[in-house]
Amino acid sequence: MSLTRYRYFALVADHGSVREAADALRVAPSAISRQVASLEAEYGTTLFERRARGMRLTTAGTAVLDTARTILDSVQTARSAIEELQGMKRGHVRAWAVEGSLDDFLYPALAEFSAAHPSVSFEVMVASSDQLVQRLLDDEADVAVAFNPILHRSVLSLAEIADALVVAAHPDDAVAQRHSVTIGDVGEMKLALPDRTFGLRRLVDDIAAATGIELKPALITNSIESLRSFARAGMGVSMLTRCATRRDVSEGRLVTVPLQGRNLRKACLKICVRKGRALSPAARALARHLARSARKYAAGHT
Repeated sequence: MSLTRYRYFALVADHGSVREAADALRVAPSAISRQVASLEAEYGTTLFERRARGMRLTTAGTAVLDTARTILDSVQTARSAIEELQGMKRGHVRAWAVEGSLDDFLYPALAEFSAAHPSVSFEVMVASSDQLVQRLLDDEADVAVAFNPILHRSVLSLAEIADALVVAAHPDDAVAQRHSVTIGDVGEMKLALPDRTFGLRRLVDDIAAATGIELKPALITNSIESLRSFARAGMGVSMLTRCATRRDVSEGRLVTVPLQGRNLRKACLKICVRKGRALSPAARALARHLARSARKYAAGHT
């Protein structure tokens, strides 16, 4: 009842009229008057000056109005937090990602999130960076992890991970003994590249064009796993990123050699959502978690 008194009182103060406040709440004016009178009795003072043309706050009424707004705002904040927790219990999130982010970044981050929110379920789909942006725009994805995407004005990047380009090779390949290679060196190698819907391919092509090098890949694929398999089989080298190769390197199946040169652009993994979209509580929480995880990952791999 105390909350009702404060809510009715604040509405009368806003409208300057018992009748207008009653119309806004769709209750009888007498119900409003009773609640205001009860609040005045509680404080032992008059809170409104009753005039022919409406109600005007007294000095005491102005002080009580500040208290009323604080109480009502606090209650609404608590209710929103409870709704968020309830939404998390039955939440489902559609996360789309580039394949190269799964092992080293996305699934470790999902594992942490799932431990804290075990009832949230996921839909994890793999696509190229261009496709990921389109899925966000079509509201088929709640959050996307994309590599060097061409960002649309309606796509918001929450965080990013700088991720160096590397040449991935079998440990017995001659290039595995080198400390670095240039894009010109790569042009002379038997090379595997992703297709042009991948941000990685776009970045490699830009570097080659800026250097005047023509790349003639022996293999073009739409699968990061195929690029890793090509290099692991000793068929040649693949252009990948450190994030996409970290597990293979740790297990001794691949060696990575840094790409060097003046025309290198920044390569990065971005955590993206559609700008202006009202995400579910679970999707909003996961997007925030992935952004925090990205910043933590970036700090630990500089």
